[in-house]
Amino acid sequence: MQRYRIRLMFEWGGGTLWCGNAAASERFDVGPVEDRLPISENSRKYLAELSALHDTALNWEYPPDPGPWTSEEDEHFDAKAIELLSVIREELGPEYEVVYKKL
Repeated sequence: MQRYRIRLMFEWGGGTLWCGNAAASERFDVGPVEDRLPISENSRKYLAELSALHDTALNWEYPPDPGPWTSEEDEHFDAKAIELLSVIREELGPEYEVVYKKL
């Protein structure tokens, strides 16, 4: 049985869970798939919160410049994302392989 590979990957302006292999793409299509996966409302809410937090890491006035986050803020975000990764893996079960792609 081929597992669905899902990437926890935050994009500027939204989108948090993305297909990571052909099996997942065939089943869920393209674009962010968090609304198409069997995860809890709490996880969906936390994904939205982390997505909003993630967007504060970008220098929106001039994106090529470094963002405003300190290294501690970056590490704090990654810790929260890894914590959520564990929850999502548990909710989706063994049929899914969920990986985190850092900023």
